[in-house]
Amino acid sequence: MLLASSSAFGQTRARTAVPPSKTAEQEVRAILSVWARAVRNRETDVLERLFADDLFITDYSGATRGKREELEILKPSATTRTMSVTNESIRVKTFPRSNAAVVTAIVRMVFKTNGRDSPFAMRYTSLWEKRGGRWQLTVLQTTRLTK
Repeated sequence: MLLASSSAFGQTRARTAVPPSKTAEQEVRAILSVWARAVRNRETDVLERLFADDLFITDYSGATRGKREELEILKPSATTRTMSVTNESIRVKTFPRSNAAVVTAIVRMVFKTNGRDSPFAMRYTSLWEKRGGRWQLTVLQTTRLTK
C-alpha cells in the first residue's frame, strides 16, 4: 500500500492511504474472467474486442485458425448451449516492457447439445498484449485433457 505524507513549512499532513493501481497481472486475471463469461454467454461483441485482429490459434487437434473462424465457432447456436466455463490453475507471467503476458491454465467447460451435457477440458497457453490501452488475446494454443 502506498502512503502519502507531506511536510511543508513545518506542517505535517496526516498519512492517507492511496489505493494502488491494478498490476498487469491483476488486469490480465480480470480479463480472463471477462473472456470466460463471454464464451459462456456467447457474447460475440465482447469477444470481438478481446481478440486481436491478428489472433493465431493452434487447437488441440493441431488445426490453426484466426479471429474470424474463432468468432464463428463461438457464435450463438440453436443446438448447443455453453453451460459453464471455468479457469483453474491459472499462472500469469507478465512482461511490462513489452506490454505482454503469458497465461497458462486449465479451462473446464460444459456444453449442452440436444439436451445432453458434454464436459470438456483443455490446458491452454495464451499470449495477451496490451494494445491501445486494452488487453487482447493474440496467440492461443490448447491441449485437450482426458480427465
